[in-house]
Amino acid sequence: MPEYLLILVIFVSVGLFIQLKYKLKIYENKIQAIHVMLTMFLFGLAWDYFATYRHHWIFPGNGLIGIRIFGLPIEEFLFFLIAPYIALVVFKYHEQEDKK
Repeated sequence: MPEYLLILVIFVSVGLFIQLKYKLKIYENKIQAIHVMLTMFLFGLAWDYFATYRHHWIFPGNGLIGIRIFGLPIEEFLFFLIAPYIALVVFKYHEQEDKK
């Protein structure tokens, strides 16, 4: 399995484990979940497209699956779904621990 995808799978697995173990409620409802995920996803993709267009960073083939959508590797699309989720899991976990 390519490294980037493996890292994403590990992160989402750890996030799901923490969410289930500590019974964290990440979103208030499905509408909020869709709104947050879609906003972060679109903002992240816009950022990535701009950065690759300006050659601030590139995505060489090493460590990637090889599937690209409009020039970006599919792992980047997954990253902008997984990274905000992980950030919210960590935030909610610490918020819950602070209440104790």
